[in-house]
Amino acid sequence: MHRSLLSFFYIIISITSLSILHAEEKLPDYLQEVTQNIREPAVAGRFYSGTGPELTKQVNSLLRNAHSETLPGKPIALISPHAGYQYSGTVAASGYDAIKKYNYKRVIIIAPTHRYGSHIGGASILNVEYYKTPLGLIKVDTGICNNLLNNPPYFGTLEKAHAGEHSLETQLPFLQMALDDFKIVPILIGRLNDEIADFLAEKIRPFIEEDTLVIASSDFTHYGPSYGYMPRFKEKSIESSIKKLDYGSFERILALDFNGFKEYKKATGINACGFAPVALLLKLLPDDAQGKILHYETSGNLTGDFTNSVSYASIIFTRGQKSSKVIDEDTKLDENEQSTLIKVARDTLETYVEKRELPDIDSGKYTFTQKLKEKRGVFVTLNKNGNLRGCIGHILPRESLCNAVMDNTVNSSTKDMRFAPVSKDELSEIDIDISVLSPIKKISGLEQFIPGLHGIIIRMGGMNAVFLPQVATEQGWDKDETLNHLCRKAGLPVYAWKDEGMEFFIFTAQVFHEEKKKI
Repeated sequence: MHRSLLSFFYIIISITSLSILHAEEKLPDYLQEVTQNIREPAVAGRFYSGTGPELTKQVNSLLRNAHSETLPGKPIALISPHAGYQYSGTVAASGYDAIKKYNYKRVIIIAPTHRYGSHIGGASILNVEYYKTPLGLIKVDTGICNNLLNNPPYFGTLEKAHAGEHSLETQLPFLQMALDDFKIVPILIGRLNDEIADFLAEKIRPFIEEDTLVIASSDFTHYGPSYGYMPRFKEKSIESSIKKLDYGSFERILALDFNGFKEYKKATGINACGFAPVALLLKLLPDDAQGKILHYETSGNLTGDFTNSVSYASIIFTRGQKSSKVIDEDTKLDENEQSTLIKVARDTLETYVEKRELPDIDSGKYTFTQKLKEKRGVFVTLNKNGNLRGCIGHILPRESLCNAVMDNTVNSSTKDMRFAPVSKDELSEIDIDISVLSPIKKISGLEQFIPGLHGIIIRMGGMNAVFLPQVATEQGWDKDETLNHLCRKAGLPVYAWKDEGMEFFIFTAQVFHEEKKKI
């Protein structure tokens, strides 16, 4: 009896200590029943390092070298890639680096199933208490999981879908290294239509509190024969065509445009493996959420071979500040920052036109503040004797402001198809304007569009066009005239903006000019 009692207490103590067992220690036979409540790692040693010390070193290195940016507030959601860390690790790290100084008690992870998507009409949640990686055990918020599972038919459990799936698992080591004390709500998403998306969002949304982070796991374009996706690109460069295709997705995502994202998939055939989790995230995000692209990369660029290529992006969302304005402007550049960008543009224009070279922006000649290092949408406009001579830019933020100004100065001077490339003889006659853009916002009615204050994007049936805010003022157009000309630019009938199927997006721009040289 004495020995049995001791054995009983030994088992109780062992079970209590389970949560602190190192992932590589072998559990005693009498605890095998407990291990059934643990989801074992499936891709350790393949997608990421297989031992605790090696994985700690790997993730620490990725986080230490992550590109950091200033955020307007505490992150509420993150889109993160899930490929092997040798490919997407640097991209994923930028997102996890952005959340590591905040406290979250709960992380809801929505991820795709690569093999059993057609078998799941909605969401699958595994009935376990822990997920394990080489770094140890992560507690599952079983109370919330059970609550969600009580909502059939769109919540259920398909165990085989979880067994070898990596899309959710690859997020876990980053979470373990970035956060201190948290529970997870791990969800695999299968088939998703409007009805299912609305149902899932309605059931998940009540559990998204101030100390909750939502992660949508997804890679983006899978290009090449290995993925059965080889669209006929108009541009000669596969790399730039893939990037353009990806940024078409990002445009819809940053605008929180669920229907637009869905229609873009239909129009282009994009094969983002986490399309469903990202689409669901768009349903979950509040209307005032603001998204930002932290890092973008492709495996083709990493390997130097675009025969097959997968795209990765880290996109973070924060909650917008309460304001009566349609678009808040809290990122304006001061005079010194404006002057720096104008100087970068002028030096780029002259150096590239004369020598086909770019200026050395790391020479110490320029002072780059944190704002100038952040990714922003930007246009560079060249004017010659008061007339347009070239204008090209990015609506969405693709790279740091200083680099974006350099690239678009080159593009405006040499790649604007409306004009011949700028010659050396013209340099002294050209003045430069720079337009730094705010994030774009989808609007429900044209009463929110103010010509001269807002830039505007229209989109319908795969056709789209954009005007910068200053276009209407420079041309003397009212709202109707602006929309008529914008429809014509998009290749649509001039009154197409009155169609119920037309979508509108607005943004603001901080426009500054090069001082004209005195003669």
